[in-house]
Amino acid sequence: MDPKSSINNIHPIRSGRGIQEAQVWEAADALLQEGLRPTIERVRQKIGSGSPNTVSPMLERWFATLGKRLDGHGVSPADGLANQLPLAVVQSAKLFWESARSEADQVQVQKTEAARREIELQREALAQKESELTQREASFEQARVALDEALASSRQAVTAMEAQMHTQQQESARLLSDAEAEVRRLRKALDEAVASKEALREKSAMELRDKQRATEEAQERHLAQERRLLSEVDRERMATRQVTAELAKVQKAHAADAETARAALVGAQQALQHEKNAHSDAAAAWSLQHQAAQVELATLRERAAGADLRATDLATQLQRLQVQSEREITKLRESHASATAALRKPEGPVGRGAAATPRRLPRKSPK
Repeated sequence: MDPKSSINNIHPIRSGRGIQEAQVWEAADALLQEGLRPTIERVRQKIGSGSPNTVSPMLERWFATLGKRLDGHGVSPADGLANQLPLAVVQSAKLFWESARSEADQVQVQKTEAARREIELQREALAQKESELTQREASFEQARVALDEALASSRQAVTAMEAQMHTQQQESARLLSDAEAEVRRLRKALDEAVASKEALREKSAMELRDKQRATEEAQERHLAQERRLLSEVDRERMATRQVTAELAKVQKAHAADAETARAALVGAQQALQHEKNAHSDAAAAWSLQHQAAQVELATLRERAAGADLRATDLATQLQRLQVQSEREITKLRESHASATAALRKPEGPVGRGAAATPRRLPRKSPK
């Protein structure tokens, strides 16, 4: 049988049970004889049907048995099919096989060379990474030593900070106690000053009332004495008038008694002058007494004003001390809160192994 007629006689075979492996092999042989590489799509086009999933394992089996068939050991799904291959198919298959083997060898050599180059590059990269890893390990070791030193320094700083905080807390407690004692003392002094001011005010008011009462009594006595003197003067005038009338009546009859009456009148006038002098002395004494009372009243008022001023100064000093004490207490509380937050903060790497020294609060003595 002519090989060309055998190839031309391959037609698409359709079956209700699907394609057979012999159909795939025949289509592959025909494609190989035509000088084409058998592929799944070409085999399917040659047969005219079949899914890629069905054709693929059959075509792989064809490729697997192609070498044995070319050597003369026929393997075919149909009995004796491989031994009856046309010479042109066998030659084409051998050429294709040699070409495929040469291409496969070249591909394998290229792959081997690429793999070797990749291995060399990987070795170089690995060596570089090992060198970098060694350097990083040395750097890590140096960093670990620095961190250990920084940690030790930080722990020492924390210990010193705790001791300083304890000292500051004791100092704060002492300052707070001194401030509270000073506040109590100033409050006591203020209370005493207020009490003294009230007592002095009451005493001044009492003395002022006594002086006013004494002045009023002196004025009343002066007025009473003046009224009495005026009454006596009036009586003396009346008596003088009566005596003058009687003298006028009995002047002729009592000429001898005129001198006696005149002498009595002179005595009465002298007595009246004495009374007037006494009244003037009493008025002068009352004026001096009144001036002394005014001076003493002014002195008491100055003392009361001084007491008010001292009480005001004490209240101002107490208020200033309270404000200063509150500021000191606020500063101490803020310092305590900052130190507590610093102690509670997790330990971290300290720059260049140096621990920051906390700022010490200035110590202020209570005023």
